[in-house]
Amino acid sequence: MKHLTLIFSVLLLANHLVAQTAKTTKPTATDRQAVETVVRTLFDSMRAGDTAKARSVMAPNFRIVVLAQNTAGQTVTRDVTAKQFLAQIASKPPQTLDERYWNSQVQVDGDLASFWCRYAFFNGGKFSHCGSDAFQLYRSPQGWRIVNLSYNIQREGCDLQAIPPK
Repeated sequence: MKHLTLIFSVLLLANHLVAQTAKTTKPTATDRQAVETVVRTLFDSMRAGDTAKARSVMAPNFRIVVLAQNTAGQTVTRDVTAKQFLAQIASKPPQTLDERYWNSQVQVDGDLASFWCRYAFFNGGKFSHCGSDAFQLYRSPQGWRIVNLSYNIQREGCDLQAIPPK
């Protein structure tokens, strides 16, 4: 029995040591710029109505989670698939969907990144709403890809002075 306990302890210790030696990389300015470029590419593709460009920065399992207020004032969530999102882009003429962002923050830890920002959304040149975007990305062999985008929709209290020009 003592022999089994010793073997188990050694295996546990070895597993712990292997976990501690896993590769971690410090984020660089280049990583942060690359992450922001991917997000900007998604917004540019929406503006241009270019679904191929949008797909180029999306992970195969890309999804969106939208948080909005229902008529009772409660926050509800809605899932949007990549297929639905791309269909929305394709259904609009170029320059219809215009999302502008500011106050961005990028966090990178190895092959995981997040991009958070305030945004304002314009549909057909008219202000629609504002809110916050929270992107999660991973570094694939082809570069950074967006796995998830979560955002909230605010129709009141938007700081229209903070919105950057087109």
